[in-house]
Amino acid sequence: MRRIAILIAAYLLLAGTAGAGMLPFANSLLTIKGGYFNPSGVKGGGGLLLGLGAGNAVDDMVSLSLGLEYFGKSFEEKLEADTASTAGITSTTMVKVLYEHKVTYLPLWASLNLTLPLGRAIKPYLGGDLGWGLARVSYDYKDTDIAESAITQGPDNGFYGGLGWRVRGGARIRLGLRSALLLEGSYNGTTVSREEDGGWERELDLSGLGLGAAIEMKGF
Repeated sequence: MRRIAILIAAYLLLAGTAGAGMLPFANSLLTIKGGYFNPSGVKGGGGLLLGLGAGNAVDDMVSLSLGLEYFGKSFEEKLEADTASTAGITSTTMVKVLYEHKVTYLPLWASLNLTLPLGRAIKPYLGGDLGWGLARVSYDYKDTDIAESAITQGPDNGFYGGLGWRVRGGARIRLGLRSALLLEGSYNGTTVSREEDGGWERELDLSGLGLGAAIEMKGF
């Protein structure tokens, strides 16, 4: 938890100084991001990814930033029974939700972006991220007739943490004098873990592909 507090404090300090225009670079940046992320170790496919970043443009090609992101994915474990049909026209199925399984991932990234000097209104760019993330796996039981102890919760329930990396590439589309739309694809190579009894570690594979769009604004 101490490491998390240090990283969050560093992010807030950078965001605050960027907003005041005090950072010793050419232009302060604020980025608001939304997208889709599909990690390998999460059942049921991908989910929504949201992010907020603050940093500075060193020049027209290079920028540095810190960003905090949120990923959340949930699905329900269901029990089906009593399938019936009416005159071959309609069919129904009795469904009972046993529990909801949820995975939450909060990574904090330090990022380097390189905009290639090609084109005018639309320019390609590359990016690389290094950071640390906190993940949580949880179960919410919906079936009140079955005790939680009678349903396998799974040993994955709990908190995970660890270092990670990501590579990105996309197009920067100029919108105005101080704003741009970023369209990108990414690959996240992160695996987080937690300590278990007997010196073991339990790992959660969060590596996977992502797609996203962001609004970048200068002068904040």
